[in-house]
Amino acid sequence: MGKSKSSRISRGVDDRRRAEILVLAPNDAVISEIIDALNVEHATRTVIDITALRSALAVRGADLLILDHTALIEEDMAHVCRSIRLTSSVAIIILVAADDSDYRIQMLEAGADECFVRSLGTREIKARVTGLLRRAAFGAGVLSMGRVLRFAGWSIDPHLRLLMDPDGRNIDLTAAEFDLLWAFCRNSGKTLSRQTLLTFTRVGAARPVDRSIDVHINRLRRKIEHDPHRPIFLRTVRLGGYVFTPRVEADLLPDRQSGRSP
Repeated sequence: MGKSKSSRISRGVDDRRRAEILVLAPNDAVISEIIDALNVEHATRTVIDITALRSALAVRGADLLILDHTALIEEDMAHVCRSIRLTSSVAIIILVAADDSDYRIQMLEAGADECFVRSLGTREIKARVTGLLRRAAFGAGVLSMGRVLRFAGWSIDPHLRLLMDPDGRNIDLTAAEFDLLWAFCRNSGKTLSRQTLLTFTRVGAARPVDRSIDVHINRLRRKIEHDPHRPIFLRTVRLGGYVFTPRVEADLLPDRQSGRSP
């Protein structure tokens, strides 16, 4: 009662240092209980349709998206996930009504970071959310504040889509190469399969062929590796895919070098 039909905003007293969580879900008792629990430590906004979700994400960004499978949306949830992944690296949790392993795998393959049943206790859901936010500390909320990621002297700016080498030179990347590198930076130290990389990036959007990844990886190596034939940053994992080895860190202050306002 008294809430906007398209959007309900719930906030704590002081959310300036809290993670921003954007929830797509119906207004029901289960979701209300989850949101009340999350608002103790985080700042939560709730929308009930996909149009409002995309608008909120584009205008303000978020550190985490929670997408409830029971929400009345016009699109398939997997398609929603993939479309978000084309433009955002925000962490995504899918809530499902029943524990269907095939569906959970489908959501993870579509780009979700977590997928679990909405009937889990609020304590466990809070723990899972906190854990994911910790692992994805440089989600879209960080990006919306103009911050860059750094590794081994290199810096990558997802807004300007710029890669700078340790000497401050701009390295020209294709859209596919940039998307791949950004996916690797978000998942440093993890082995990523070719199929996972297809999900995270635009690579293969027109021709979903796993081996198309290899071509782009080889091109990316020629631009960031000292010796592309003996790569240090982007290593091949036999029968597994690829792993990005450098330690990746997010700037804690607004990026002033880009010439933009903080």
